[in-house]
Amino acid sequence: MYKTFYSLSREPFSKETNPPEAYQGASYQEALAALDYVKRTRGIGLLIGEPGAGKTFALRAFKESLNPSLYHVVYFPLSTGSVMDFYRGLAFGLGEEPNTARSTCFIKSNKGSSACIMNNG
Repeated sequence: MYKTFYSLSREPFSKETNPPEAYQGASYQEALAALDYVKRTRGIGLLIGEPGAGKTFALRAFKESLNPSLYHVVYFPLSTGSVMDFYRGLAFGLGEEPNTARSTCFIKSNKGSSACIMNNG
């Protein structure tokens, strides 16, 4: 109904929307610049915002801008869980077999890592 009213050819907020087709407002550009800064400094970042603000979309767009031969992105769809659950998930995502020892899991997950982005270069 709203697609006809607004003369839209597709769903406006679909997960299939390609980043180049997105409205690139100031907040979106700021999020991408912050993520690029985290990449350049090999740091750790936190992207926060209201539900529906476009956090996941900005992260997907940023992921697509990365060279896949240099970076491996690990996606965590759930925000619940313990610290050990995070380390286990990160180890699995990076192709490691998680160890039960917290320190071993932490060391494996932080080898050359920048947040959940692993730089292979």
